[in-house]
Amino acid sequence: MYFRVNFLTFLFVLVLSESQQQENSPCNTPTQEYGTCVSIYQCPQYLTLLRTQSSNPRVVALLRNSVCEYRGNVPIVCCPSVRAKNEDFNSNNGIVTDEPYREPQPQPQPQPQPSLRNAGLLRKPECGFSNITNSRVVGGVPAKLGEYPWMVVLGYRNSKNPSVPKWLCGATLISYRHVLTAAHCAHGRSDLYLARIGDLDLYSDNDGANPEDILLESARVHENYSNTKFVNDIAILKLSRRVTNPSVWPICLPVDEPLRSRNFIRYQPVVAGWGSTNFNGPSSSTLQEVPVPVVSTEECQRAYSKQNSVIDDRVLCAGYVRGGKDSCKGDSGGPLMLVESEQNNVRVTQIGVVSYGFRCAEAGYPGVYTRVTNFIDWIERNMN
Repeated sequence: MYFRVNFLTFLFVLVLSESQQQENSPCNTPTQEYGTCVSIYQCPQYLTLLRTQSSNPRVVALLRNSVCEYRGNVPIVCCPSVRAKNEDFNSNNGIVTDEPYREPQPQPQPQPQPSLRNAGLLRKPECGFSNITNSRVVGGVPAKLGEYPWMVVLGYRNSKNPSVPKWLCGATLISYRHVLTAAHCAHGRSDLYLARIGDLDLYSDNDGANPEDILLESARVHENYSNTKFVNDIAILKLSRRVTNPSVWPICLPVDEPLRSRNFIRYQPVVAGWGSTNFNGPSSSTLQEVPVPVVSTEECQRAYSKQNSVIDDRVLCAGYVRGGKDSCKGDSGGPLMLVESEQNNVRVTQIGVVSYGFRCAEAGYPGVYTRVTNFIDWIERNMN
């Protein structure tokens, strides 16, 4: 809610500049830097200012003078092509604050860093922002609008009603052209053709969401995926065009330390999706969410010792010993998400992809998720 309040304040005080410019056109910022007119959501330096210093009148003046135009209620701002430095905001032409804006310091990053950037993977603060205040999800509760703006549901051709897709799997937006899902959602599925991004209730136009349906251009299933051993259950789908909805942005992936080397045992991430709310029950039309605790690999191996599956460092397992809460059929390909508070903001990182389980929320059988940290390099290589 913090961001929504600040954003409404931003909209209230902003007026159009005298020389309106169109989205994606070149521009000059109030501090005379070269820039491009983009959605405020796609300008991390101004978005950070908006979230942290929106009550400062000089920050408000800078943001107001940076507006190129509006798209609905969303301001299109002249975003600097190069991140503004502290001294720019302390000059006579910029902002002087009691507490100067400080550019977030980059964390240690795994190699190869340049190719990660080129691949389109985003880092904080450009991804994972949520208005969470705290479900196919068995035992879950309905998610709220704006909590998970990167959620994707995958559409398959419907022979009985060709005009209405069958929504069978979940996924996540990891760049403005790429979607992450489970391999079993795409392997051998020539009927997979559509991604819906940013929806809340799949069958309602009155939920406040503004979803975007985009055709799929290609699917890249992990080359070592096995549909008998359920290993390497991960795939990347490329959208036929870039996402343009300003209320949608990618989730973060654990590309940097310390997240990249964590095992997440005793963490309680959140799983979200439109799957069944009970075993063999109907799918939910409304996005559901539920927290599930991560369990050790050894505990998971014991649980699945009689099943034809491989439990190793390529997966992580999460669920309650007593059962009752879990992902389920229809949640496949969706995210297991680590929710972290950063000052007044919430950041979300995807640490797992829903892969499989025994029944749904069955006592003694945690859900099995593809471990994203183990596939960062593969994701990087296969985004193009």
